[in-house]
Amino acid sequence: MNRTTFSLEIFGDRLAITDPNGCATNKRQLALMKQALSKAIQTELTDRQRVMVNEYYFNGVSVTDIALKYGLSKSTVSRHLSRARERLKSALKYGLYTLWNGEI
Repeated sequence: MNRTTFSLEIFGDRLAITDPNGCATNKRQLALMKQALSKAIQTELTDRQRVMVNEYYFNGVSVTDIALKYGLSKSTVSRHLSRARERLKSALKYGLYTLWNGEI
């Protein structure tokens, strides 16, 4: 996973949408995914996971520097990031089903 962006592979086969409208549909769904990711970060993660995700992905701080800043070991920071990714994956995988089926 690229450290500066979240991987959209968690959306599985639902990301590659092809229809007559093409680009407009993809832009709309990408915007919905970004919105869902933002909401999931705020609602599904623990406070500590949220801090680690913000520091690492949005502020570009290394695992080592996060560990030093918060007085944690590097493995603890890595574990928080890993568990945060799993929680986000799970929340987005199941939470966006209604978007793809037009139920919203």
